[in-house]
Amino acid sequence: MRIILINPPISLDDVYGRFKKLASFQPPVGLASLAGYLLKYKHDVSIVDCNAIGFSVSDTVKYVQSESPDMVGLYTLSYNYPVIEILTRAIRQSSPKIKIVAGGPHATFLPHQTLQETPIDFCVMGEGEETLLLLIQHLEDGAKEFSEIEGLAYKSLDGEIIINSERVRVKDLDEMPFPAIHLLPPLETYKLYLLHHKRSPYMTVASSRGCPYKCVFCETPSGKIVRAHSPEYMVDYQMFLSKKFGVKEVMFLDDTFTINEKRVFKFCDLMIKNNIDMTWYSNAHANVRDLDLFKSMKAAGCWIVAVGIESGNQEVIDLLDKGTTKEQMRLTCKGVRDAGIKLKTFFVLGNPGDTPSRIDETIQFAKDLKPHFPVFSLMTPYPGAPLFETAEKYGTFDRAAGFHKQILATNDPVFVPFGVTKKILLQKQKEAFRKSYFSLGMIIRHLSGIESFKDIKVLIKAFFAFFEVQFTHINVQESLTDEKELNVCSKGESSEISVDNNLKKSKKNKLNKEKNVEICFTLNQRPNEHEERRIMAKE
Repeated sequence: MRIILINPPISLDDVYGRFKKLASFQPPVGLASLAGYLLKYKHDVSIVDCNAIGFSVSDTVKYVQSESPDMVGLYTLSYNYPVIEILTRAIRQSSPKIKIVAGGPHATFLPHQTLQETPIDFCVMGEGEETLLLLIQHLEDGAKEFSEIEGLAYKSLDGEIIINSERVRVKDLDEMPFPAIHLLPPLETYKLYLLHHKRSPYMTVASSRGCPYKCVFCETPSGKIVRAHSPEYMVDYQMFLSKKFGVKEVMFLDDTFTINEKRVFKFCDLMIKNNIDMTWYSNAHANVRDLDLFKSMKAAGCWIVAVGIESGNQEVIDLLDKGTTKEQMRLTCKGVRDAGIKLKTFFVLGNPGDTPSRIDETIQFAKDLKPHFPVFSLMTPYPGAPLFETAEKYGTFDRAAGFHKQILATNDPVFVPFGVTKKILLQKQKEAFRKSYFSLGMIIRHLSGIESFKDIKVLIKAFFAFFEVQFTHINVQESLTDEKELNVCSKGESSEISVDNNLKKSKKNKLNKEKNVEICFTLNQRPNEHEERRIMAKE
């Protein structure tokens, strides 16, 4: 079967807002993993990463028309739902016979709504390799009945939405083939984080799946049971990336990279033993037991570790169900710094239970931990996260605002805890960045870490980017939906979502002048999302 996996257009403007200069579009390893699995079974697969190659909705639809696949698979995220709606309706109108499959977090946690509101035929829930392969085999056999395929949601012939039972997830990840990196655009085309990479080519890697923790703000499409590649598999893959694609740095995307400390120690030993010249980035749980782990990671090439802190108030930490204490967080962060690794910390403002004074505690705690890269986000409940169901218990949650408002760096928070206002949240966020980055301690940490002239240039760029963020006017009343328009209609009609500028095509895009699509749709026609981390590209 001919299959195109698509990573739909996302706007740095909309997703990261005023932080866009510091943001990135990274290689979608999930799509590459899915493609690698399908290639193993001799299917004709390609990946299209719209963000890397600069495809707009129009370009994507035209490409699908020109390739005439049997199936398209879409990776979807909740905050990109409006784009998915438009894209799927356009594909359906232009290519009525193509089967449209959606995967990823949104389709996993809201399959009924996704199928009901869009022309999507199937939703793959959770990890998609086995489910999608069985679906393809059924379609090739001419099947009309799919009730036996675990992990699948679909529309029956009479229009009824059927949600099958959950699939048992892959137990032995070492049995999975390497991701099909060769189907992605050249790795050099990806926009990387300004401050969070040292070398390129750069690739994202998932060495495990699942997360056992119960944080109320987090959704886990891969489930609560952690399964991990062996250290031997990990090192083999690192060597493959280095030799085949010249990769010099990787970012481990694991939710819980350090949960099995013995595995990480063994991986580091093998990296050193095999003399693999590769720098890397990972996260760490806020309660690492053996702090010597970070020294081993440093020796094996790790230069930056991210730790999820979330809050500086213990009562709020407990409400978030983090399962850690501030003292454990202090020790873990100190262990990172003492090993000579740069420390990135994640904080969330506007948590359940937050008050202005508790947010002040968080800002002070962020300074006390002495990170190199503190990040302050605003709480946004996503489908699949426990807080998405209980948000009104802790504050106001504007569910009617639409998924396009649930973005990573919003200027208009959709969740506001009781006793706080939107204005206060935005003011505190700017205050947090200002106090953390424009401080003597932060300046000394970064100046003492300079290793090359390139580091100096990056720091100067980052300084001006942060300066611009601090003095960017924020109008809480403005809606992204009202600020911009997306025009994907040949007749001059436009859809009222903030995507046109978001889907700007790169200068290298040969389709730059071909903006008109023979299809017209508006936001009233609600499209759907696919979430298995998949993209398009030819083998």
